[in-house]
Amino acid sequence: MNQPKELFSIGGFANMTQLSLKALRLYDQLGILQPHHIDPQTGYRYYGPDQLPSARMIRVMREMDMPLATIRQVLASMNTINAATTEIEWLVNEYVEMRERQVEQIRGQVHQLIQLIHQEVEPMSFEVNIKKIAPQQVLSITSRVKVDKLDDTIRQSLDKLYESLKQQKVEAADAPFGIFHGQINEQEDGPIEVCLPVNGKVKAGGDIASKTLQGGDATSVMLSGVQCDFPAILGGYDAAADWIQRNGHEMMERPREVWHTAPGPDAKMEIIWLFK
Repeated sequence: MNQPKELFSIGGFANMTQLSLKALRLYDQLGILQPHHIDPQTGYRYYGPDQLPSARMIRVMREMDMPLATIRQVLASMNTINAATTEIEWLVNEYVEMRERQVEQIRGQVHQLIQLIHQEVEPMSFEVNIKKIAPQQVLSITSRVKVDKLDDTIRQSLDKLYESLKQQKVEAADAPFGIFHGQINEQEDGPIEVCLPVNGKVKAGGDIASKTLQGGDATSVMLSGVQCDFPAILGGYDAAADWIQRNGHEMMERPREVWHTAPGPDAKMEIIWLFK
């Protein structure tokens, strides 16, 4: 079959858009950029001149290392009749802001790595104390959230827990804390469990759970000021874990990150890790 008029072969289209043949085939399979015509006998793909702008946009977005799922969203918005330019710009800017947060996080991790390489910071430079923890009744809210929403989620969860106690005319028994049941970063969403210690009879309901956490022997690492910031706070977790391992014990549960104060330059936090 002859090449359809006014259509480009996949090779010609690749040259005009600076996209590889492999990439064009992948975009076709994923439904991101499908050819106008496929020869039923040869399977050759043919593209139209009207597809050049989309293909060049895809090239730029891939050069930005934008995920294919986000590219699909941008193109879908472009093809929506009533789509506003601001909606499309919002998608792109949201991606850029996410990458900026990643870069900022990596800068902090690089700084920590260099410090460790030069042995300027060691996990055991944090003071590790041992204490007895009593079984603790808590109200808690568990959420799956990525790092960009973490601070807001903690704050909103605490507001909801304190409001629940207020309505029940019960006071908190101790400082609130968080339990990270999984990693939280740009790709992983935990979950995190925000806990508020209570005494006496309290009601749960909705997304608020009531439970009793076990007690026992635990390491305690106090952190203050910049030590409470990420990634410096990881040193507190490392110090607790290293002490437990070094002294022949076994870790129990996930560690608790106790928030004795609000975040800020005068912040005070504590890492508590039960062991046996």
